[in-house]
Amino acid sequence: MSGKIDIGQNKDHIGGNFEWEVEPNCKCGNLIHAVEEQFIFVGNFLIDGFNNFYMMPVAANGYPIRDNGVAITHCPWCGEKIKGKKKYITK
Repeated sequence: MSGKIDIGQNKDHIGGNFEWEVEPNCKCGNLIHAVEEQFIFVGNFLIDGFNNFYMMPVAANGYPIRDNGVAITHCPWCGEKIKGKKKYITK
């Protein structure tokens, strides 16, 4: 195992390979780094104008326990409410 979580080929699992329209700025700054490192994921759906964020808990073998992850609304480190929005390309 390479040390990375195997999230399969699901295109809804979006890590940090995008631009922000509204960057999530929490007090501690850990959230943005966790997205860039693909520890926390940003979904394609908007809730109250911001993207949904979630974590993918894994079993000991490195595979996800749940296909849809666990939604988070606050930074796991400082507790501040998450408000971030991906920049969408308009066609």
